[in-house]
Amino acid sequence: MLKEAGVKIREPGQGHGNPSQLRFGYRKEMGRVVAHKGEQQIIEALKDFMSDGITFRQIAQRTTALRIPSKNGKLKWHPMMGKRILDF
Repeated sequence: MLKEAGVKIREPGQGHGNPSQLRFGYRKEMGRVVAHKGEQQIIEALKDFMSDGITFRQIAQRTTALRIPSKNGKLKWHPMMGKRILDF
């Protein structure tokens, strides 16, 4: 019904985020995609949390408490943010 009305439907497995936004851990510099060192450090911390058995909910609580900004600059993290970052 929605497709017939011309509404774009997200396909299964297709991401939710802003497709024009770079993945967490990268940024554009003079037209080139380069590693974002600060975000790369956050990714390493998330990996360490996971290896310690910490859940995504607990990771979100920690990153929010530490006031670590997301890619959009928001200070409140959702548990799925950590999962999406680590799934790449």
